[in-house]
Amino acid sequence: MEMSQRGRKILVPAAFLPLIVSACTPEPITSQGEQVSDLYTIFSVIAAVIFVVVAGLIGWSLIRYRAKPGDDELPPQFHTNLKLEITWFAIPQVIVIGLFIATAFVLVDVNEEADDPAVTVDVEAFQWGWRFGYSGTDVTIIGIPQDPAEIVLPVNEPITFVLNSDDVVHAFYIPKFLNKRDVIPGKENRFSVTIQEEGTYQGFCAEFCGLLHDRMPFTVQAVSSASFESWLEGQGDDDGDS
Repeated sequence: MEMSQRGRKILVPAAFLPLIVSACTPEPITSQGEQVSDLYTIFSVIAAVIFVVVAGLIGWSLIRYRAKPGDDELPPQFHTNLKLEITWFAIPQVIVIGLFIATAFVLVDVNEEADDPAVTVDVEAFQWGWRFGYSGTDVTIIGIPQDPAEIVLPVNEPITFVLNSDDVVHAFYIPKFLNKRDVIPGKENRFSVTIQEEGTYQGFCAEFCGLLHDRMPFTVQAVSSASFESWLEGQGDDDGDS
């Protein structure tokens, strides 16, 4: 009984470890990020269930078949159990296939570009900064290590980012988007998001790109559509450069 209580003390907190880890991911602020977060949760719950079942069976076996004082005989031995072997082979296959299908559906949705984005932002990465151009306007925001860029975007509107690099491989990463995209010289990468919450969100280069890699932050200011339009008009009045 004492061993069983100790086992429970270890097993119960450990069973919730995958859920705790899942909760540590940034809270998504885009509709695409919410789908990714939900997928993380599914993976974590399944991992927790598998852990509890496996650890529980191991603990049960240790207690059920432990050696008893004065009993030196081996328990009944068997060499094959076809039904059991098929079962423990089939269960992981079903789980993996199910997770693969769920992941594929989420990736299709997350990678789908908006047909008619409200805003298209042309992003150029360089050592060591960012150049953000608002397509269809003369507005360009440039950030360098001494003066990081701050861009403004509307909420509840589809936004497309078009990523290019002037020199080496960078990575465009806004943690609360739950989306990271490589920025590769000679290759254009694109993705669309819909920001759902107003606020200020930090972005980074997430690919080591040289000496000042860690000094390439930028800020996204998510505002209402009306505030965005007012800001954009004001930038045009200032000759479109910041």
